[in-house]
Amino acid sequence: MNKLLVFVFACIAVSSAYVVQVADGQEYYLVPLHRQRRQTTGVDISKGAGGGVRTTLNHQGTIFNNGVHRLDGAASASKEFRPSGPLSVTGQLGYSHIPSGSGLNVGAQHTHRGGTDLSASGNANLWSKGNSRLDAVGTYSRHYGGPWGTGKPDYYGGLQFTHRF
Repeated sequence: MNKLLVFVFACIAVSSAYVVQVADGQEYYLVPLHRQRRQTTGVDISKGAGGGVRTTLNHQGTIFNNGVHRLDGAASASKEFRPSGPLSVTGQLGYSHIPSGSGLNVGAQHTHRGGTDLSASGNANLWSKGNSRLDAVGTYSRHYGGPWGTGKPDYYGGLQFTHRF
């Protein structure tokens, strides 16, 4: 399962760098001509829950941004030492359609021998006028594997109205 998650996130990250547009019967591969900002946002060493030392490494950045579409990614790894705890890895991708404010986020967290948590959330702008907007929103999450087995999915969908005063 762990290798599958790494493979899926790697495929999404690589494919997001190449956008194909068909115009006049021609295919164009659009590759960003400038570097996007990616950064290791932190290495944290702290006291863990089991009394040991917990080390966490975080990395995030913008994978693609053309002013209309934006794809951000983040990953982290965490492990407790003395006593030795399981390795936990996390990956997230977030897509934003900038003009409408719509977006989609997907993420996964895998803890060795603890299972994998998958989640997705999104919002789509249905209507906006002035300071008011109406969005369709939804979330989905589910735990797979681990000592407690695969859990039931948890999901939500609805409408959200916002007005800025």
